[in-house]
Amino acid sequence: MKLYYSSQARTDLREIRDYIFEILQNPTAAKNVTSKILKSAGLLGEQPKLGFSVADKTGRETDVLCMFSGNYGVFYKITPKGILVVRILDARTDYMKYVFAEEKEPEANSRTKE
Repeated sequence: MKLYYSSQARTDLREIRDYIFEILQNPTAAKNVTSKILKSAGLLGEQPKLGFSVADKTGRETDVLCMFSGNYGVFYKITPKGILVVRILDARTDYMKYVFAEEKEPEANSRTKE
């Protein structure tokens, strides 16, 4: 299956890299961490069910799945076009808050456009 990254997932990855590179001042780790995340996510193209169901873990209705790569959760959906990575978040944070906020966002945007 083809693997796609949402603009938010690309931003997440860039922010992870920038934080490690600039704040932690470790360019080698920045490259290694982002490479590991991309390599792990790349496995989803061949094994889309590699991750776990977020719905099963949380009891909330969602079609989002998750797999971990080191300290980072790769959140994705299986779509007719392929695998869509929607977020890449630090597992040491309240990452579910961001995952479920992402799902509510389109509704909020549609109300503000009326």
